[in-house]
Amino acid sequence: MTNVTFSVDDELLRRARKLALDRDTTVTQLLREYLEQLVASEASAAKQRAEEFRRVTRKLARDAGGAKFNREELYDRPVLRRY
Repeated sequence: MTNVTFSVDDELLRRARKLALDRDTTVTQLLREYLEQLVASEASAAKQRAEEFRRVTRKLARDAGGAKFNREELYDRPVLRRY
């Protein structure tokens, strides 16, 4: 396990130590649990965004009926001929 060093305000550390004592744990364990929850929450949010993206793309997908289009055919539209 890797050690991490960071700075924290003295008053915040005092309050964190009291909280850890009240919960019968350590400040280190409080921080570890917080980081685990934060990472899990972010991973869950990313998974939800990916699922939503797949849902939307499936909804918007159009069946071309097996037809294949080349670049010229795709861009051969009257509105584009002006340019």
